[in-house]
Amino acid sequence: MSSLIDAATGVMLELAMHPLTLDIDADGTRLLAMMDEYALLTRSRGPYSPNNLPPEALDTVDWVMLRWSLKSRPQRPEFTIEGGGAWPTLAVRFPSAQVFVRYVVPEAVPPELYVPDPGNVTLSGDLRMALKQLADSLRAAGRHLGGEPPVTLSLSYPDDPDHERHVASVHEDFRDAFPPVIATVDVDRSRCSREQRAAHDEALREVTSSDQLVERLGDTGFTTRLGFARLRDGGT
Repeated sequence: MSSLIDAATGVMLELAMHPLTLDIDADGTRLLAMMDEYALLTRSRGPYSPNNLPPEALDTVDWVMLRWSLKSRPQRPEFTIEGGGAWPTLAVRFPSAQVFVRYVVPEAVPPELYVPDPGNVTLSGDLRMALKQLADSLRAAGRHLGGEPPVTLSLSYPDDPDHERHVASVHEDFRDAFPPVIATVDVDRSRCSREQRAAHDEALREVTSSDQLVERLGDTGFTTRLGFARLRDGGT
């Protein structure tokens, strides 16, 4: 699992992508993202055809290939334009990384999802750091156990209970940098044995800094926060 997390964060970083949703399991990573501002300069409306392809999707293909070609890659991404409806969608598969991304336009983003300000990269950076910490903890536990604990991951953006306290502590000119949500990576450890959970709990404490709390949730869960992101197992 740690290698899949590493691959996912690598794709997020290299494509300057903020995931609206993210799910990682043994089959790979699935991400939902909004098309880049550059791709949205020209807008269109479907349905589309092979002779009438959406410019938003074509510009996103160019964006992905430009970013991906900055480094030598064993495989090119695979693109599928989905244009049967009113709004275009671009599906991108990175075979070597086991990452699948679905790009959508703003109108196609489900209303319950949080879309950050494109100019605010703090939330994305903290999310990547949280995922890296989780990958490091799984590797550390795996060295002790002889194999990594079996987990799956999903991402959500619940309201940040500390938001008001955070914005009250800074000048009003900087308050927009504080998102009202906290990027939450839910770690499902329901398939882990008691020994695997205990080893992972210990590994989490090993990879966190001295001032970062790893708090117990229920009998088997935990939560730990890194800036505007957190790792959480709701436990039992």
